[in-house]
Amino acid sequence: MELANIKLSDINLGDRIITVWGKGAKQRFVCYGTTTATYMAEYLDEMELKGHQAIIPNVWAITNLLKELGDKIGIKCNAHSFRRTFATESVRNDMNLFHVQSLLGHSSLTMTRIYAEQVNSEDAIKAYKAVVR
Repeated sequence: MELANIKLSDINLGDRIITVWGKGAKQRFVCYGTTTATYMAEYLDEMELKGHQAIIPNVWAITNLLKELGDKIGIKCNAHSFRRTFATESVRNDMNLFHVQSLLGHSSLTMTRIYAEQVNSEDAIKAYKAVVR
């Protein structure tokens, strides 16, 4: 899980960009919004981390937190479900499939297309109506 490998030194707080290291030591950059920036600043202040220290203790901390969240709200919560939802919603909201591929760190479009296939016929009708107007 890439999140567990992020170090404080991987985060550019000013530009709200995180350097993420994926499989095979592949590097990519992801950005985050103002709401996340607020929570991130609070979290980092609490943790009092040093430069090359991981921002999250380990994978199990993330897994357990998401399980607790899922139990509270009654929805399946795990890292993969959030990743899948991000990919599907990005495609639904007309993000270029190549950009989704880049953000997810997929080496080929094949895997990204699996997420894109979650988009249904209602989504296709909305997209079609936008084109023919």
